[in-house]
Amino acid sequence: MDKRVTDAASQNKQGRRLAPETRRRQLLDCALVVFARRGIGEGRHAEIAREAGTSVPTVFNYFPTREALVVGVLDEVARFILEDILRPIQRDDVPAPQVLLESALAFAAAVGEHPDHARVWLDWSTAVREGVWQRYLAFQDQVFAMLAATTERGKREGDLPPSLDVDDAVRLLVGSAHMIAQMQMSGSDPERVRHFIESIVEGFIFRPAPAD
Repeated sequence: MDKRVTDAASQNKQGRRLAPETRRRQLLDCALVVFARRGIGEGRHAEIAREAGTSVPTVFNYFPTREALVVGVLDEVARFILEDILRPIQRDDVPAPQVLLESALAFAAAVGEHPDHARVWLDWSTAVREGVWQRYLAFQDQVFAMLAATTERGKREGDLPPSLDVDDAVRLLVGSAHMIAQMQMSGSDPERVRHFIESIVEGFIFRPAPAD
């Protein structure tokens, strides 16, 4: 479990009163653990309360309904992928092919370092249910837009082939995330994971434009 979860739970068991924002963060972290273990459809307030070392009414105080709990967890997973993994890498002063490669490598590293986020994301990406699915598609659109902007820049700057179909390229890159996650979670050799990523990014999609 994440250290901040155990620290917050320890403070609670010792009778220390947590500030509201700290308590909400603690409960959200514990909810991620439970959802990763049980799945989006099974995580419940009672199990989150046990994970956090607090009462069930306390969890309901911050997440009044199960829908609010699910939305909180999914929004955190989306925020993590967009803000902590992808957005910091989308720099205009770095060639677009390098940015796209580093984005995929950063995602692979995050799967290993933050397995609870990765498990919830995988579950979410296949949860074709009303509400949850629409929320996933909206999140995925943000990922597409971010990577498409970088790809378009690469075409403008001559680092990517002018004939490259941006939509197809980004969909292939995003689609490969499931295989990257599977390889990471099954303990594939890191060099093998990197080779797969480089094959997608450099070999099949983002080939340098041919010389005149």
